[in-house]
Amino acid sequence: MIDNTATQTPPGPDGIPFFGNTHQLLQHDLLSWMTELVESYGEFVQLNVAGKRLVVVADPNAVETVLIDENECFEKGGFQKKVTASLLGEGLVLADGKQWREHRHALEPAFHPQQVARFAEVIQKQTARQFAGWSDGTVLDFDSEMQELTLAVIADGLFDVDTRSETWDLETSFAQVLDHFERVGQTYIYVPEWIPTPRNRRYKRALSELETVVDEIIESHARGERSEESVVSKLLSHAESSADWDRNAIRDEIITLLVAGHETTALALTFTTYLLGTTPSVLQRTRDTVDSFEESRFLEQVRECEWLEQVIDESLRLYPPAYSIFREPTTDVTLGGYRVPAGSIIALPQWAIHRDSDVFDAPTEFRPSRWTNEFASSVSPGAYFPFAAGPRRCIGERFAKLELKIVLGMFLREFDFEVNTETPLDVTPSLSTRPTEPVRVRVQRRPE
Repeated sequence: MIDNTATQTPPGPDGIPFFGNTHQLLQHDLLSWMTELVESYGEFVQLNVAGKRLVVVADPNAVETVLIDENECFEKGGFQKKVTASLLGEGLVLADGKQWREHRHALEPAFHPQQVARFAEVIQKQTARQFAGWSDGTVLDFDSEMQELTLAVIADGLFDVDTRSETWDLETSFAQVLDHFERVGQTYIYVPEWIPTPRNRRYKRALSELETVVDEIIESHARGERSEESVVSKLLSHAESSADWDRNAIRDEIITLLVAGHETTALALTFTTYLLGTTPSVLQRTRDTVDSFEESRFLEQVRECEWLEQVIDESLRLYPPAYSIFREPTTDVTLGGYRVPAGSIIALPQWAIHRDSDVFDAPTEFRPSRWTNEFASSVSPGAYFPFAAGPRRCIGERFAKLELKIVLGMFLREFDFEVNTETPLDVTPSLSTRPTEPVRVRVQRRPE
């Protein structure tokens, strides 16, 4: 039972009339400011941003309350839905209650462990195709390359679509869509799409192009031109026996899977490559590990490799796909002894929590060796949650981790590389945690 007896609200910096703390947010780097606020005011901090009460919650026990123990009292909420509904509609990321349960149930078979294991060959095939286009000595915009690769993987694996043979330019559309959300992610200031600003016009054009492509994918499945085992075919079949599904619902889920299933994985690959390239001892151990795999058993051995799992876990700790998870309480609640009124925006900042020195020794260091089985089992789900936690834990976690392992393993076996460290790795909050500047990587094929 959720406690709602507290009367005191969390501390926080003083604001100014009407604007609250909005001006302070605009003057700071959001991720650094969140960390500074937690250091200054404690694990519960209250702000007034753009007329909304924002409560930053960095206490692992309270995170578990919100995401696991009392999750039914917290929903995605009005602000988050208002900002992203034009893109994600009523897809799995934004749906709540009965609708969320229905959609989750329909999608779960596609991400069953046995089904995910079958995607390994798709990942390997698309990765080999991506690497084949790289010339020795080329300096790559690595995130852009990984975005192209992970989009090809998700489209092939889930939708039976070969993006490389189509005339669509989904990456440009996605880039314009993400640009639209960067300003909101940095400031919490939302300009409704119906206001014809230049940014909004670009966004609506890109969204229209994306929706047109997705509609074509659905229609090609409906005509029987795609695999009957694809997610789209399964959803179309499900729609025939469920009043809760129609073409719009299917489109929302496909866009949600495309966005959530390729962008975050590409970013994780980019950040992990940067961290390996700037930590020689870890790179050498990781390369030695993947070099030891037998060619005929590569997929099996890379999937089971504990060291690669530790490298990925540590990368996701330092650079989680989302810098924060947001919820809104449906009733007044008490968290950490503080009153949080219904309708408040609760921010659960992985960026700050994952760098808590009480949990992680030398928290800013890239140290995969910390992730022994003993240590991993000692870390609470409220202290480390790159894929969220509780019933709404990311449905594609297994798929993402398998893809990360295979792509990293293949990359390290085939290429030597250098990361351009002249440009520091700064990040920008958007729909995900993104590099502020391109991550440049020079690649050279290793001798046979």
